[in-house]
Amino acid sequence: MNSRKIGKLSLSNQYKIHKTEIGYSFETDKGVPYIIYLEKSSFAPPYGDFLYDFSFSPHFPKKEREREQNGFDPKICQTIICFLEDLFDQDSRNSVVFTCDSSDGREVCRKRLFDKWYEGSSFKRFEKLDFKLVNTGDDYSIPIYITILTLLDNPHLEELNNFANSNMEDFESNKVD
Repeated sequence: MNSRKIGKLSLSNQYKIHKTEIGYSFETDKGVPYIIYLEKSSFAPPYGDFLYDFSFSPHFPKKEREREQNGFDPKICQTIICFLEDLFDQDSRNSVVFTCDSSDGREVCRKRLFDKWYEGSSFKRFEKLDFKLVNTGDDYSIPIYITILTLLDNPHLEELNNFANSNMEDFESNKVD
């Protein structure tokens, strides 16, 4: 796995991922621990339990880290892409739902970053469905960006598309192109 190439990225320089009680983890060269969460989605498509909720984040928020621990790290991207590639290689029916965290108001930045990673990877072999839900209240409006990623050769791709569209009617009117 360490010499594997994904799209334009060489993964000979990725972080080693470890299974933990709450998911998976890796630590950056700067000593920042990351957690990868992968759970069966509460939405179960009609063809089985092959839909996963996926997210990742540093174990400690940016404000709790040393200044030199922050900044761009291409190995994080390579590690996440490899993790997803391995998941999809395990079963062509696997799909993930990625929701950009909006707790700190940086959800648009997270969506742009995920889109950039997608563009620079071998994810071209994937169907990427993007949705935007706007959560509104009396004094707030919070956009929530959601991506469903699955293989183009998923034998249930049409069913997954139909499932996503029928179960996310609220998202459909705000679908991102």
